[in-house]
Amino acid sequence: MTDELNTLKFLGLAARAGKVVSGFDQVTSCVRRGQAQLLIIATDISRNTLSKLLDVGQKDNVQLPDAFSFGTQYELGRAIGKPDRALIAITDKGFADKLSAMLQSMINKEDIH
Repeated sequence: MTDELNTLKFLGLAARAGKVVSGFDQVTSCVRRGQAQLLIIATDISRNTLSKLLDVGQKDNVQLPDAFSFGTQYELGRAIGKPDRALIAITDKGFADKLSAMLQSMINKEDIH
């Protein structure tokens, strides 16, 4: 299995455990409350949506958690059993740490090749 597929499957596990919030309004609310441990942003997110997310941090003086650009909206939605999703927040530190390590590992492998 590829690293991408393993990561999507682990994201699905986090969703089944109830540790995933998805969709713009839910994710930004989660960020404002300080519950988001990690953000996953679809690679095909619109500039407008990404700009609105960044505005949340600036306007509300909120620190955005670590974020990775990974997967398409279709892939992210499918992984968590939902329609297309541009933004996903992981609310559990353990799941966030593991996903972060998996995503960082993929970035490091790309740097080598």
